[in-house]
Amino acid sequence: MSFSSFGEVTSYLDSFSYMQTSTPGILREARLERMSLLLDALSHPEESFKAVHVAGSKGKGSTCCYLSALLTAAGYRTGLYLSPHLSDYRERFSLNGTFFDDSLLIRCADRLEKTVRNFSLPPEYGQEKPSTFELYTAYAYMLFEAAGCEYAVIETGLGGRLDATNTLNPVASVITPIELEHTNVLGGTIEKIATEKSKIIKKNRPVFLSILRMDAMEVMKKEAERQNALLYSLSDELMSLQTDTKECGEVCSFSFADGYNASLVLSMRGEVQAENAALALLAARRLGFYVQGKSEKAVETASLPGRFEMHRYKGKPVVMDVCHTKVSAMHTVSSFTALYPHKDSNACIFAAIDGKDIEGMLSIILASFRKVVISKPDSFRKSSSRSIYEKALAMKSDDNIVVYEENSRSALDEAVSDSSAVLIAGSFYLASRFGGILNVEQQ
Repeated sequence: MSFSSFGEVTSYLDSFSYMQTSTPGILREARLERMSLLLDALSHPEESFKAVHVAGSKGKGSTCCYLSALLTAAGYRTGLYLSPHLSDYRERFSLNGTFFDDSLLIRCADRLEKTVRNFSLPPEYGQEKPSTFELYTAYAYMLFEAAGCEYAVIETGLGGRLDATNTLNPVASVITPIELEHTNVLGGTIEKIATEKSKIIKKNRPVFLSILRMDAMEVMKKEAERQNALLYSLSDELMSLQTDTKECGEVCSFSFADGYNASLVLSMRGEVQAENAALALLAARRLGFYVQGKSEKAVETASLPGRFEMHRYKGKPVVMDVCHTKVSAMHTVSSFTALYPHKDSNACIFAAIDGKDIEGMLSIILASFRKVVISKPDSFRKSSSRSIYEKALAMKSDDNIVVYEENSRSALDEAVSDSSAVLIAGSFYLASRFGGILNVEQQ
């Protein structure tokens, strides 16, 4: 088999999503063994570059983007692996901020397909063939090897301990804020979720922590001590941080205990981005790839789809932001209301996939918007959207209008019909549905 287009490549990789293991739970519990065997068959492409491994409940994609931009600005050939994508599969893997050429994408996919065709996993590890996420992860490593990457910034998919990316031996680990998410898989407490994510900390390798809750911080400190890992915490290093969401960008400034100060206007808006940028700069300065002036500019210009994007639809301002925890919803709403403060004339379109803190996010949104339109994320991930709608009806006040509209364009039409500004918030898979509509509207 030989691929003729990148579309054929993604169709092939996605075809492994629906295979089922006969013994529930084996696929996840055997994730690292499965991934190790796949990498064995591929001659370990992940050993060809230095990796920075990033986990967390929120902000990890943006932090990865900042880290990649900082490494690129320092002159390194840098790969970036993210998941999922918003509108184009190429968003999952990039080289120095740009997409890979189709010729390289197809060449690596041909090699991967040939390997997988003749590859089988032992029965005790669940399904015979690798999963879609395992394949995308291996494919990213192959691309980085083929492109001669010196560094790669790798985002975990789910959790950390059993994530397919956790077969890496990174030069450093980075952990962003921990919140309740994927509780059906990672556990129902912050401590359990933090424990899962702490397992990306590796022996004798530094770890960089964002501003964490005390219960999460205690888990990280204990794991760092077990691994003899030098721990850098933004809580200890950062003396002050100020940020304000403006139409021109996120205007922020921060000062560190060692005397380093920066005033930036970030392209990625949202008050959480200041903390993400500070964390990335802390890592860059401690790991030795900070370049005065160039690093600040790289952070200012770094951007990813779906992060507080500002659009217009039928003449109305529409902001689209990915948020999937109660705290991230609070930050998103805070940044939105800084620009559009009139609650009674604003609307929010909301959806989330299963396993999220639905009631926590709804409590923030219902308190901040007169009209809330419940919609449905991409069908790739399971979402009980009707159940979310029923929850919203039960939680709403007399001042709220709650509407269910599954169709994306109809949801947008409903939201703007009697509102002055609209926020699209929630699942990454919700943003992927609306992004295309809004981008066409801008043209």
